[in-house]
Amino acid sequence: MSKPWAEDVPNPVTRWLFITGNRLGVAAVLALTFAALAALLIRLGLVYVGPGSNLSTALSSGLLSGLLTLLTVALSINQLILSRLFGSAGNLSDELEGTLDYRHTVEDIAGVDVSPNDPSAFLGLLADSLKRRVGDFRREVERSAVTLDAGDDAEKYAAEVADYAADLATADDIADPFKVLLLTLGTDYADHLDTTRAFRSRYGEDLTETADDALDDALELLKAIATMRQFFKTLTLQQELARLSRSLIYTGVPAVLATYFFSQVYTGSNVPPAIDPAALPAVSVVATAVILSPLAVLVASLLRVATVSLYTVSIGTFVPPETTIEGD
Repeated sequence: MSKPWAEDVPNPVTRWLFITGNRLGVAAVLALTFAALAALLIRLGLVYVGPGSNLSTALSSGLLSGLLTLLTVALSINQLILSRLFGSAGNLSDELEGTLDYRHTVEDIAGVDVSPNDPSAFLGLLADSLKRRVGDFRREVERSAVTLDAGDDAEKYAAEVADYAADLATADDIADPFKVLLLTLGTDYADHLDTTRAFRSRYGEDLTETADDALDDALELLKAIATMRQFFKTLTLQQELARLSRSLIYTGVPAVLATYFFSQVYTGSNVPPAIDPAALPAVSVVATAVILSPLAVLVASLLRVATVSLYTVSIGTFVPPETTIEGD
């Protein structure tokens, strides 16, 4: 069985950097790191920012065009998000009907009239219903004294699925969609799905009707959890990309202005800079943080998007080779 994501990445700094940390906070740390690196290079004399420096050329040609390209990326991201929202009346109606059918299936198994609209509460309902139905299956197998193969243990199966469901049930108390998504990362759902299908295949004719119904419901709930996981991924990544495009605008415009005006400090090769040369190192360090802040925002957001995509790449029982966040 795969480990929970939090155990797979025990280092809290790594967890914070890749997914749990506020993206603006991560971007701020990266921007400060860039500034500290610039200060170190200037201090060591590896980067020259005094009179006669070629920094003006680098700012006006390379960095300015790069920042404008980065702002174009923000526009492309908005187009990507909007493309997911547009659709014909027929397609939108079919999508709505499919969603309602999905919720009706869960409501029938859970025994509720209407399932919650909030995704976190809905996942909690799925988890509670799964825990209850695998418990019903275990008790019915014990009551009916069904003979299982040596490698099969209904009590162990029910306990493992119940533990998995208990972890998912904590989503009810979590407001942050990304923290809810953390609960569903990994391949536990696929392992339990396969085990449930194996029980149905081997003992379907030997089980009582009550046990068979409980196992069918557990299978449907695991499939619903797999679907819900992908929905959560779609929801959170769309929100993340929307925030990214907005943050790129907020940081990109000041960065373009800072790049343009800072490049004007160097008025000519034989003319002293417009700023006191003694203050140029400090100004350069601050300008570095401002100019590279859009890059920090982009890196911070893409780290989380890529991590979530890595751990939720599959919706079915076929899962890719296990990969850790460190890449080993």
